[in-house]
Amino acid sequence: MKEEAMSDEREQGGPPPAQAPEKVARALEFCTELLRRMGGKVAVEVKETAEAIGVSLRAEPDNDLELGSALIEAVQYLVNRVVNPRAEGRKWVNLDVGGFADESDPVVKAMADRLAVSVKRMGKVVAIAPITARERRQIHLALVGAEGVSTRSEGEGIFRQLLVVPEAARQGTRSDGEST
Repeated sequence: MKEEAMSDEREQGGPPPAQAPEKVARALEFCTELLRRMGGKVAVEVKETAEAIGVSLRAEPDNDLELGSALIEAVQYLVNRVVNPRAEGRKWVNLDVGGFADESDPVVKAMADRLAVSVKRMGKVVAIAPITARERRQIHLALVGAEGVSTRSEGEGIFRQLLVVPEAARQGTRSDGEST
């Protein structure tokens, strides 16, 4: 059992490094240069926490590049691939427009709490329709210590879904008492 847990941690890349100045510098450089080459006049600011690297984008005067959600999600995907080419030492990069977002969004937390209550009441796994990577991560974090449920993501790309799993399903038992 202990060996399995260690194997899982290696596959996941282990916890992020507390400080990764080379990753911070690479994220700043990549985002600044990519947006400049796209014709954008965008101020890029970077802030590192123990868990992630935050990149704030702010349109400057005479900017013609629309900083919409599709562009932000695409740039976030690319910067994460550039900054984290391998699983080991991976540190997530989050992009925000207009300032740094608070990871503990009360709306997402409330939604996650409602999901946990519903899943425990029904005793069934609930799959959340495809949502952005940021929203999936926020729900995962909101339910880390939730009693009676866990979360996991399945699928790839735009088909990746968040699953909220009741305790009984984690232990290999269906809600009707039969083993799986």
